[in-house]
Amino acid sequence: MGTAMVSETFKRGKEALFNRLHKGVVLTPEIEREIMDVYGGRGKRALAAIKGRRVIKRGQRWFVRGMTDEYEVVKNFCTCRDYVLNITTGKVDVDCCYHALAKTICEALNSYYVLQPEG
Repeated sequence: MGTAMVSETFKRGKEALFNRLHKGVVLTPEIEREIMDVYGGRGKRALAAIKGRRVIKRGQRWFVRGMTDEYEVVKNFCTCRDYVLNITTGKVDVDCCYHALAKTICEALNSYYVLQPEG
C-alpha cells in the first residue's frame, strides 16, 4: 500500500514546514502555528503530545502515548485507529496521524522526546 493521496497544497505546506524544522532546534510560536496550519487538529494534538513529554524513543523504536494507549510509530505508520481508518483510506488531506506527526517533529528537531532504555 502506497502513501495516501494528499493534495498538492498539503504537500507544499508539509515540505516548507519540514525544511524549517530541519534547520531549527526549538518549537517557536511561528513553527507551532505552521504545524497547525498544515495539519489542523492533528497538529495541535501532536504539539500537546510533544509538550506533555509523551513521545518516547526506546533504542531505535519510537512510541507515542495517546489518550488511552501507547502506539508504536514506524516511519509514518502508526498502530492507532485514526491511521487505519482515515489516513490509509485517504479520507483526510494529511499523510499521518498525530502520533506519527509528533514523532516526526521530534525526529526532525532531534529533541523534545523522552529517551528510555529498551526492554
